[in-house]
Amino acid sequence: MANLKSIEQHVKNMNYYSQQIANVVTEQFNEDASKGDINTQAGSIRFDSLGAIVVACTMIDCYCVNILANFKSALEQGKKLNLDEEPELEEQEEY
Repeated sequence: MANLKSIEQHVKNMNYYSQQIANVVTEQFNEDASKGDINTQAGSIRFDSLGAIVVACTMIDCYCVNILANFKSALEQGKKLNLDEEPELEEQEEY
C-alpha cells in the first residue's frame, strides 16, 4: 500500500511542477513580448519554443489525469481481489 500512495504522490508532484513550469514560461513570454523589437527570426523561434514548452506542460497535465484515473481503477480492482487495502485518496488541489 505504501507503493500505491507513493505513486499517487509522485503523479501529483509531476502535475504541480508542470503547472509551475508553464506559469514561469508564460511570464517569460509576456516579459519578452513587452520589450518589443523582437520581430526577427530568433524572436519567432524563441516564442515558438516557449509556446511549445507550455503545450508540453499541458500534455503532462493530461497524462497525470489519465494516470490518476487508472490508479483509482487499479485500486478498486485490487480491493475486489483483496490485494490492496484502500489508501485514503487525497483530492487533487488546484494550483
